[in-house]
Formats: sequence, C-alpha cells, structure tokens
Amino acid sequence: MEPGVLLEAMLSDLDGAPELYKPTNFWKTGLEQVVEDLREHGFTDFRRHPSATMFYAPRYGPVAKPAAAISRLAGMAGANGKLLQDRLDQVPVARGHHAAVRALDLPDAAPRIADVSESTVGSPTEQLTFDGRRYSRSSLNYLRGLVMLKRAVPDLTIDTVLEIGGGYGTLGEILVPQNPGMRYIDVDIPPVAAVATYYLQQVLGADQVLDYGVTRECEKIEIDEIAQRAAVLCSWQLPKLVGSVDLFANFISFQEMEPDVVANYARLVSGLGARYLLLRNSPVGKRGVREPMLREHYLEAFGDYELVASDRGLGQDSEGTLSEVMVFVRR
Repeated sequence: MEPGVLLEAMLSDLDGAPELYKPTNFWKTGLEQVVEDLREHGFTDFRRHPSATMFYAPRYGPVAKPAAAISRLAGMAGANGKLLQDRLDQVPVARGHHAAVRALDLPDAAPRIADVSESTVGSPTEQLTFDGRRYSRSSLNYLRGLVMLKRAVPDLTIDTVLEIGGGYGTLGEILVPQNPGMRYIDVDIPPVAAVATYYLQQVLGADQVLDYGVTRECEKIEIDEIAQRAAVLCSWQLPKLVGSVDLFANFISFQEMEPDVVANYARLVSGLGARYLLLRNSPVGKRGVREPMLREHYLEAFGDYELVASDRGLGQDSEGTLSEVMVFVRR
C-alpha cells in the first residue's frame, strides 16, 4: 500500500480495536498532531515535522522554538558562536555517547552493530556525523543499549527481534542490514506504525518489509512464515502473532502507557517465548500518564524473567531525566 493509504487503513481499523491496544492517555493528543502533519505534508520529510520531534524522533538539540532559534543564530557568529551552538545542540553529549559505543562494543560478538550509519530518509535535521557515519539521538540510544545487552549476556544469539513502540524503525535499521538472517518485527499504534513501515521500506527495500496491507485480514500471523527481513504490525495484531522470538525490546514507549496495558503486552511477549528483554524506562515515570510506569511495575509484569544488568546512566529522555536500561534473561 502507498503510505497515505496505509495510514488511513490503520486509522480506520483502530476504531474497532480493543481498548488495551488503543492509544493511551499520553498519546491521544500526540496522535492527532502526527496524523495532521502526515496528511498535510506527506511522509517524505516526516523527520522535519514538529510532531516527530516531540513524539517519536528524539533529538539532542533544543526542541523549543526560541532555543532552536538561538542555536541557529549562534552558528552564524564565527568560531565562538559555533562552540555555543554545539553546547546548545548537545554535540559534546552525543560525541560522548558515540565514544562509549565504540569503546564498549564487542565487535566479534552478535549482534553486529559496528557499521551502522543512519539513513537520510525523512529529511532529518537532528543527525550528527562521527567518523564519517551518521547518528541521531535515537540510534545512539539503541546502540548503547545493545552494547549493554552484548556485555551482559555471553554467547548471545538472536534470530528474531520483537519490539513494541519502535518509533520510525531505528532498531530494525541497525540490526537487519548487519546481521544476515535476522528478522525484525515492530508492533506499534498508528500513525507511527505507518511511519515505521515507510521508513523501513525505504531503508531495506519495499520487498523486504511486510506491511499491514498484507496482514490486515489475517486471523494469525506465523513468525516463521514471514519471508521478509522486517514486518510492521499494528498493536491489536500482537495476539495474532504465532511462534517464538529471541529478543524483545522496548525503549521508553511503555512509559507512555498505564501498568495494566503494559502487563497485557508483557503476557503476550512471554507467551512468544522471548529469551531476552532489553528495556529502557524512566525511574520517575512520564508526565501525562494517568498512572506512571515505574521500575517495580516492570519487575512485576516480567516476573518470568531475571534482571541481570541495569544502568541508570545510559540515557536521558527529551526532558533531561535520566533513564534506566535493563537486561532480563528468561528464568
């Protein structure tokens, strides 16, 4: 399906989805803004949309318009102005994140992540270049989490990755091209599921991404029968997924849901036999959520798993709050 047609099909079916799979309180306003931007401006420049920066494409630099304007002006003021601009845009922070990935990665261990360079699909404005490769806050967040996973789990082997709330598809872009035979499945609510489909089709090739138009009427979706390297499903399709996965990932989006919604997703993930979990959460919860998801909720929801590593210094959300990355292994 064309991106716009796919978006409208997803939104139409969303109305009839069970409540547990609909956007939660946090996302109700965000959904409207993202849909409005996509309908008005299309998908080609989606990473320039104001809603992308706010809801699914985090950046290092300032989000607020006044601060962003000051950053642009500083960049026009010579060498000293450039130094100020770099500070405002958090370039030193990004450089430190990149250096940590390079220093701590285990290049001979799976999955391979060393050669990633983010694409320019969506016309991003927030990318930075280090060692000739492009990175965004999104990609460096994932890379640092993956490095932690590799170091926490010796002899890690992963063939199928399932993610809930994958943003525009960063994790799939990191893992699939560098790891032959690996399959990535992203489950999300529309309109973000439509954005991720567009992005991954552009990055991996349209024939390598299973889209909602094909699976829309399916009563069950067999993981082993997915011939493509990636698939994007809508949230209400997760119960229809049959088979097993190796790694389940969620980076912050559970923070935007209530604990009962997350508990339902956790039950389904456990039912798919996920062996490893890579989760990123905010210890203080997320503003705009009726009942914040806290660390204890994660431990309770994923009671079938043992926490083997955690680090509260690996990430920051867009509001500057430190987040925690946790690695779990099935008991």
